[in-house]
Amino acid sequence: MARKLSFAVPKLKKDFTVSLTKVDRSKIYGETMIEAFTEDGKKCEIVSIANDGQTLFGKGGIAFAVRNQDGDFVEKSELIPISEDGEAIEDVPSSFDEPIEIAEKATVEDYLSHQVKSVYILDEVENIAVLKKLLKNGDIYKFPFSYRKGIIVDQAFLLANEKGAPFMIITTPSEFEYLGFKDSSPLDEEPDFEEESLFDFGSL
Repeated sequence: MARKLSFAVPKLKKDFTVSLTKVDRSKIYGETMIEAFTEDGKKCEIVSIANDGQTLFGKGGIAFAVRNQDGDFVEKSELIPISEDGEAIEDVPSSFDEPIEIAEKATVEDYLSHQVKSVYILDEVENIAVLKKLLKNGDIYKFPFSYRKGIIVDQAFLLANEKGAPFMIITTPSEFEYLGFKDSSPLDEEPDFEEESLFDFGSL
């Protein structure tokens, strides 16, 4: 059963609930797969080789483990995430656990300054009139989104296409810096070399 998200719209004093359908890139563009077979028709599988150059292990043969300064193994549940200042970071609840407040509008420039991670179509919208009214003028809304409980919080945008179909876009801030023609700087001039530092090929 698809998980549902609940949204609260303070300015309309109403809410709505949606189901999410992830837009799979392979369903849009298709996908290709290369398979290899032995001479007798058996399917080959990818394996890795250990540092000894002899031991082979297949899928599921690698595990992740953490050790403390004494060399003892530490359970994942015992690990505590901390900030750069050494302060413990508290877990953020999943966005599915409570209604998401939709109040902050975003500009097109704000939206385009993010890199898209995932795209979701909003299906089975309960109280769809509220959602249509919210996005009817091409407005974009943004809110923090956490798929599951943890320390990772993404920036989500709520918007509709030209046909009014609503989408939720999960993003991360882009670190690209763009320059216009007016912002471009001239190329650095060629450095002045001292005459004595030049190599005299005639001396060879």
